[in-house]
Amino acid sequence: MTSLMQANEARSAKRHKTESIKDTFDAAEAWDRLIGYSKNGYASISDDDKDFVLKSFGIFDRPATPERFMLRVRIAGGSLSVEQAMAVAYTATTFGQDYIDLTTRQQIELRYLRIEDMPEVYKRLEDVGLTGYQTGVDNFRNILIDPLDGLAMDNIISCRNIMEEIQSIFLKNPDWITTLPRKFNIGINGSLSNRCNIFGQDFALSLAQKDGIYGFNLYLGGRVGSLAHNANMFVLPTEAVKVFEAVATLFKTYGFRDNRNKNRLKFLIEAVGMDEFRKAIEEQLGQTMATAGESLTALEGGDHYGKISLNNGSFALYSAVPSGVFSGTDLRHAAEIAQSQNGEIRLTIEQNLIITGVHDEESALRSPLFIKYPNRPSPYMANLIACAGSEHCPFGVIPGKPDAISMSEYLAQTVPMEDGKIRLYWSACVKGCGVHGAGDLGFVGCKVPRNGKTVLGVDIFIGGTLSGEGGEAHLLLKGVVLEEAKEYVAELMCEYRDLKLPKESLENFIQRLQTRYSNYAIAFLMRWNRLMNLQELDTHLHFNLKSHGGNHKESDELYTFGLMMVHTITGTRAYDVDEPLLEGKKPFGFESKSLEGRYLPYKSIIEKMVHPNPMNRYQVFTEIVSDIEKIQNDI
Repeated sequence: MTSLMQANEARSAKRHKTESIKDTFDAAEAWDRLIGYSKNGYASISDDDKDFVLKSFGIFDRPATPERFMLRVRIAGGSLSVEQAMAVAYTATTFGQDYIDLTTRQQIELRYLRIEDMPEVYKRLEDVGLTGYQTGVDNFRNILIDPLDGLAMDNIISCRNIMEEIQSIFLKNPDWITTLPRKFNIGINGSLSNRCNIFGQDFALSLAQKDGIYGFNLYLGGRVGSLAHNANMFVLPTEAVKVFEAVATLFKTYGFRDNRNKNRLKFLIEAVGMDEFRKAIEEQLGQTMATAGESLTALEGGDHYGKISLNNGSFALYSAVPSGVFSGTDLRHAAEIAQSQNGEIRLTIEQNLIITGVHDEESALRSPLFIKYPNRPSPYMANLIACAGSEHCPFGVIPGKPDAISMSEYLAQTVPMEDGKIRLYWSACVKGCGVHGAGDLGFVGCKVPRNGKTVLGVDIFIGGTLSGEGGEAHLLLKGVVLEEAKEYVAELMCEYRDLKLPKESLENFIQRLQTRYSNYAIAFLMRWNRLMNLQELDTHLHFNLKSHGGNHKESDELYTFGLMMVHTITGTRAYDVDEPLLEGKKPFGFESKSLEGRYLPYKSIIEKMVHPNPMNRYQVFTEIVSDIEKIQNDI
């Protein structure tokens, strides 16, 4: 443990002010204060309690809804019985303006709650085995598992019992309530598919096998913008709980408590190295652990809409809830279906809902639930995530949910598709609650300068994956005006629609695309094609995926695009040889008299793209983007 002690000492000169609040925190005393606040009203609540203490019970003050609170309800593994669903539905309709958010941690958030009603709200939830305890601030958050755990055909290890054992260690235990250096996310996946964003967690156990035995590989240190890293440790199901206890104890004891932006488990591991942290786990356990086995989480992740066959002979019916915008009435309808089918409700990390145990599909699909939230939606709506956004969160830069839904509606009309799988993940700010880094395309709210003013915008990311050991998305387009973002995305969706293989998901299409083109080239095609649409010109670029992988050299990609533009405009090749410089060819030039007037502003740009001497061409995409922006400003 020496290295951990040294790392902790190096970061212990200062402590963040919240640590003083945590030092004096007592859950029973804090709950008594909450009861007092419910009697004396909103004005009686202290600032420290509003800003921090009440969040230990999942109660969040929201300035966007003055004197009304959000309550985050812990739904272990996203599983709701009929009784629990009915209780939540009643609470939402009676106390919370019939509003519910389904979240990316398989939870439910109730909004518009008064402090006066909070004790009764809490009692109704506790009576059916639900709670808001430790769903905020520096606590172990809701544990994620496969929403079809124990039921899916590809579920090898049922993880519910492991999840419940781990939860029993910390839930409502004074030793663990708001005592961690920072929040701590946990995931356990025993399936071949990653339906629970397993590699985005601080502590992740992902299905693996070693020497013919099924178990888990341990991954540690995931957070927004950074996937969890392989700890090179194979964990048997019987070892999972004690391995969690060891990691949790190390984090609580040695985790940093100074800079809250750098206090997650990731930073402790980075300070000492994964090998040293692994040794510390073994020392804490008092035993040697096996090295990692073969990862088995290889199948494509995310939600799959329609009807899903289960291993007990029944079916699961998926209900698409775009951006997780739901209601108590909707939840009651879901509970009624589950009750009639003798099933239950499972919530997904993509903010959707699944009814399990279905035997009579026809009657279930007649429910108001599936009329409002289709079982077979547009691909643009099926895997759509958006965080709370500026309407409900003080950190939100953009509205988020309405933006996500608006874009998906636009894409469904502009580039209709029936058989694609498209994961669009929206975060309203850089905190990343919409897990944008895991999306095929991710969107992060930002502010953008436009004509001397500051307007709402998004940074667009590409290439997040849930397959294999996951992959983090990378920046594609920075500072796109929010209302224009859908037009850029539509251009990429046209390429996906026209070039995808049968049943190919956008995730796999992007992976195939990125073997041939750089992200700079992908972004340029989106920019250029949108510009051509605005100018009502026909010089659209298209990807060529029939050739072998490209070298990702920007100057070569620009040259190839230029040749394509020349051919589209003139109907002929710019050069009749493949190596014009070696053959002594003169630089290509358009005949201005025959060139349609609307192309004239772009004449010199295209000519530079196809100059026979590579040194005289554009070398990088930022050069040509800058020149195009100058032209647009002059038009």
